[in-house]
Parts: sequence; structure tokens; C-alpha cells
Amino acid sequence: MHFVGEALIIVPAGYVLLRLAGKKTVAEMTTLEIITTLAIGTLISHAINEDGVMNTLIAMSVVVSLLILAQYIQLKMGWFERILVGKPSIVVSEGQILERPLKKMRMTKQQLEMRFRQHGINSISKVKTATIEANGQLGYELQPNAEPVTYEEMVSLLNQVMEGRSLPSLPQQEGKQNSGNLFTIIQDKRR
Repeated sequence: MHFVGEALIIVPAGYVLLRLAGKKTVAEMTTLEIITTLAIGTLISHAINEDGVMNTLIAMSVVVSLLILAQYIQLKMGWFERILVGKPSIVVSEGQILERPLKKMRMTKQQLEMRFRQHGINSISKVKTATIEANGQLGYELQPNAEPVTYEEMVSLLNQVMEGRSLPSLPQQEGKQNSGNLFTIIQDKRR
């Protein structure tokens, strides 16, 4: 029954150490942070099974201290962050998917399109630049004509209407509204 007491010491200590390591969801964690989390979990299970409380607390403290040191060095030296965390990869430029970076990441065009659909983007042509960030998240910048209207722009347009001035003309879509629509492509494949 001694393992119950050890668990009551080690699990809260592991929790405190992980809180010291930083607040992030699993999706936002870097590789080093995931490894640290897994290492602490492994150390906790070993402690409960065989290693003893003190050895485990020391080992967990060393692991978290190394993570905090690595994070501190990342803040001070940008090159270290690129080595440790990685850098974003540009996967779309001016509405065109770049195949080479996708292949390097072992990501298919369909997987990339799925990520865009999850963000409500129905056409790659609306994207000026897109990246897969070091943590695997999708980042993107829309083409100027695909960006949502801001409050300031709306007020400016309303003022122009109220003053009777002519409004700027919108670029015309040349009969291809659904071509390239990532949602329509999925629907067409199901038929």
C-alpha cells in the first residue's frame, strides 16, 4: 500500500512541474514540450512501480528544468529556436499550392485543402500566402479581394453613399464561381 502514498506525492508534483513548464494545449506544444510531458508521465509510472519518490522528483525536476532552460535560450537566441522548434513552411503562394514543401512534410494536397475548409476557406485562389507553422497549425493571409470588410471600411462606404459619391467598383468574377471551391469539390466527389 506504500505506492498509494507515493502516488499522492508524485502526481501533484508532476502537475506542478508541468504547470511551470508552461500553459499550452497539446496542439500548440513543440516537440520538446511533448517529449517532456511524456517523460514526466513515464517517470511517474516508474516511481509508483519501483524507483522511489525522491529519485523520481529529482528526475522530473531535471527534465522540466531542461525544458525551461531550452525555452529561455529560445527567447534569447533566434537561431536556437529554429533548430529546436523548426520554422514555418510556405505551402501556398499567390493562390497556388506549392508541391515541394508539402512533399517534405509528407502532407497531401487533400489534407491541406481539409485544413482550409476547417477555416471556412472555399478556394485556394483566395489565399495569398499560407504556411504550416512549426507546431503543425495552418496560418494564412487572404488575397486583398477576399478579405472581410472591416468596420472602418463599412463606415467609409456608408459615408460615401450618404454623401451621394460614387462607390468603387468591384472586380467581376468571370463565370467561375464554383470552380476551385473546396466544399463543392468534396460534394462532387460524393456523387
